Amino acid sequence: MEKVYFYDGFLWGGIFDSYQIEKMNDRTNWDEWQKKGKIKDGTTLKIIEKFQKNLFSETFEISKNIGLNSLMFSIEWAKIYPEMGYINRAKLESYKNFILSLKKEGIEIFLILNHFTFPIWFEEKGGFQNDENLKFLISYTEEIVNEFKDIVDYYIPFYEPLKYIDYAYKKGLYPPGISDEKISEIVKENIIKVYKELYLLIHKNNIYSKVGIIKNTNYDNTFFNVLKNYMDFLGITFYDDKTSGLPRTVQKDDIGNNIYPEKLNIEIPELKKYDKPIVISSIGIADESDIYRSQFLIKTISYIHELLNNNIKIMGYFHKNIFDLFEWEEGFSAEYGLFEFDSINNRINPRHSAKVFSNIVQSNKIPPHLIKYTQ
Repeated sequence: MEKVYFYDGFLWGGIFDSYQIEKMNDRTNWDEWQKKGKIKDGTTLKIIEKFQKNLFSETFEISKNIGLNSLMFSIEWAKIYPEMGYINRAKLESYKNFILSLKKEGIEIFLILNHFTFPIWFEEKGGFQNDENLKFLISYTEEIVNEFKDIVDYYIPFYEPLKYIDYAYKKGLYPPGISDEKISEIVKENIIKVYKELYLLIHKNNIYSKVGIIKNTNYDNTFFNVLKNYMDFLGITFYDDKTSGLPRTVQKDDIGNNIYPEKLNIEIPELKKYDKPIVISSIGIADESDIYRSQFLIKTISYIHELLNNNIKIMGYFHKNIFDLFEWEEGFSAEYGLFEFDSINNRINPRHSAKVFSNIVQSNKIPPHLIKYTQ
């Protein structure tokens, strides 16, 4: 392999969930979950409260410095609607201003509306178990779309819905902590139902934005199959691969997931049949020492280049993460960041892999001196 160039307009991005970088407000299901001691390493978002910087501003500055031309992130429903029927206009405006600051720098926006966190009041009413509650999600989405209009390029009504259903309603590892196959099927059907409505709603109110859905690599294509006529793009995550039966030579990251970039060559070609642009999202490994991350991302990006050469429509690569974040049930012990989150010294420090990634992004290619790491 001699030249690994990417086409003009290829999207290089980062990803985060706003819940992972904002202070707790005791309004989300995950705030309650942390208080119950459900996090493996015992940490909570209170660590962020000790950090004296605005992490949205930090994300903005780091994204510019790396050279990113896109960013995928969520906004927090529970902070916009802390109580049923009440809109926190100031919070909504702060999210909008963040998006506008990114747009001024030419950064394309992928906005996640729902991931793992939901308002406590929504969950207390039964959440997605009760189809009567879907109207609240529709109202929330309509408010967002009417407020943001065309400053959002891509909307993602649900991010990793099958993982959410599995962890929250089958395994009981995420709130509300239910382990019931029958309830999980009800939740799945309701999410599919409301996604279709949200897709039509967004397009009715905004003719410019695209709408899509992102799945986790460990789950099947159920949502893609059912919603193939309700998505303008689709995406897949690669950060927690649990493929079994791999050669012993395959390394594990800090929390036991496979370091297995080759899986892209298995998963991505299967998505070609949907004839939709593909986003490769949340791709990364938990690697506190930063030993494996650089080679992992170089190999991953080289595989993406090969897939593009095989006429697979890949829009972009979104790295997980820009800096270390609260990683749900793992807490802060799973360090995915290109930058190290140092709350003790009130700093965010670049790892070596940050320089490698920035080099690739800014040149829109894998530079010659890094080609050897693709082997």
